[in-house]
Amino acid sequence: MNIVLIGLRATGKSTCGKLLARRLSWDFVDTDELVCERAAKTVREIFAEGGESLFRDLESEVVKQVARKADTVIATGGGAILDPENVEDLRRQGFVVHLQASPRELARRIEADTNSHALRPALLSAQISQLEELQKLMLSRASKYNEARDVEVQVEGRTPDQVAEAILLLMRARGVLGRDSHA
Repeated sequence: MNIVLIGLRATGKSTCGKLLARRLSWDFVDTDELVCERAAKTVREIFAEGGESLFRDLESEVVKQVARKADTVIATGGGAILDPENVEDLRRQGFVVHLQASPRELARRIEADTNSHALRPALLSAQISQLEELQKLMLSRASKYNEARDVEVQVEGRTPDQVAEAILLLMRARGVLGRDSHA
């Protein structure tokens, strides 16, 4: 069994994933980090040199690899759910948790994260604001997230510890983790 975290950029997939892995004594993997290691480039550089299609191809290879693991918390890139094969691979032995926040909150988090600017491709197109772009991205991916997830967890107004606890409670309630699990 794995826990798979999906959601848009800045929802806290990596932060919460590391907490969950620690609490469960499981492994943690971040698919974006593995893509970057494999390419020896940042996400921004991969997008600049080969476009989104190159990034998505590399991402699919990584997803196939990590989905075979067990007792692993997997933080995916925000667009990993765009490929139905990725979703199928991740769901095969994963409990898929969609982390969700408002576009306004995500824009605030992205703006505050200096690493995001250096390592990730810009969300901003010249014609619209970051907030508008996040709103459009959220709307365009909503059905994909809905189809991929087992549960949704709102992260806005919660600490990463509270989000991790909410995920564990949902997993126990669904019988995915034993009720006696001390995580």
